Amino acid sequence: MTFIIKDPKAESFNYTLDSSSAELAALVDKLFKETKLNRHTIHKKTLKLILLNLIVHKGSKVLISRDNNSTSLARYNALDVGVTAINTVTDKLEKSEYIHLITGKNLPYGHGIRSSIQATDSLNTLLKPITLQLVPSELVLIREGGSKKLIDYTDTPRTVRIRKELTAYNKLIKSVNIELRDSSGLTVLKDLNHQVVQRKFIDNGELDIQGRPLFNSGGRSNSAWMSLSGSDERPNIFIDGQPTLELDYQSSAINIIYKALTGVLYMGDPYALSVRGIDIPRNLVKRVATCSLNATKEKGPSAAVGKAYGKLRTSLKVEDQIDYNDYLRIKDKKKVKIIDILQVFLNKHRSISHMFLKGKQVGNKVQCLESDLVFAVVNELTNRSIPTLTVHDSFIVKATDKATLDTLKTTTAFPDQDLVKGLI
Repeated sequence: MTFIIKDPKAESFNYTLDSSSAELAALVDKLFKETKLNRHTIHKKTLKLILLNLIVHKGSKVLISRDNNSTSLARYNALDVGVTAINTVTDKLEKSEYIHLITGKNLPYGHGIRSSIQATDSLNTLLKPITLQLVPSELVLIREGGSKKLIDYTDTPRTVRIRKELTAYNKLIKSVNIELRDSSGLTVLKDLNHQVVQRKFIDNGELDIQGRPLFNSGGRSNSAWMSLSGSDERPNIFIDGQPTLELDYQSSAINIIYKALTGVLYMGDPYALSVRGIDIPRNLVKRVATCSLNATKEKGPSAAVGKAYGKLRTSLKVEDQIDYNDYLRIKDKKKVKIIDILQVFLNKHRSISHMFLKGKQVGNKVQCLESDLVFAVVNELTNRSIPTLTVHDSFIVKATDKATLDTLKTTTAFPDQDLVKGLI
């Protein structure tokens, strides 16, 4: 077991995964014998779940819990695997040099790290040829507000519909081949298949008349293509051997609010702004707006924006350095503060200004409406057998499908009007 002093960049362990793959079952049998595990049913299930996570996360570190007191709800635990079995199996896999295991450790000032696993080269060689038929136990997830803990729920017409739509979408995604290639488009760098697209909502305490969560907060999805660097890698995604392009909803969060509250989008660029004759870089205005959508006081965005740009300072990406230098240029003028930018921005958008500085409750609702609209478009594309990959408010499609996507982006409405009314 390796101890480190920095939390690893890693993916979250997904208990919902299952697969009917015969190749995977054969590998489970092989490793069960080699590692000398002794509880046939539970240890084989645990091996299967661990291998599924390592396959899906494509060589990345995967965070695990080694706390025997932690539990997983049946809704989100496809194979009914517990932490004790995970500890036993990961220890055996590490001893057999099939995984690298980092053991979590409590550190001062809240800087503790979590345990993680990562496949070794020898295991990756065994995992690479496996073709998965993923059968997740749940596609619609909801977590506690303020934590990552998943909670159980009673289905509503909304969750039933979302699950049905996600099932159809995942079936379509499984039927195509998704690859990351080099800039020439000839060499495959990474296989982006074997993904399960789930939506994770946030419980904000708001209930329907039957006491069930409204599922009106959060709602975004995660996948392998979301972790790729936008400007450097995502343009090199190929679907079924064809080049793709990425299109997004322009000024998504602001226009989501305009569309929900006024029925129309903002005419022009909502982030174009000048303060006392000084043009403010668009990226800075956008960050101020985004931060103020989740803040409660005017001073809140100042700290959040400063922290966000502080992270860009050491980035190796050219666009991050351009954004950081833009921020420094405005900051060094000393005539314009973040609060000045915020006040001019809110004055520019007086008709929706009451939605800002209301805290994460409103920010997460806007995020949910944005995600709903994105997946409404995804559902229309799925019905036409057109595969698309989503990254927050953007779509990656084959270049030949651009015209269809453009039309759907302008004609598709919010699927649940009650949630729109709830935002108002």
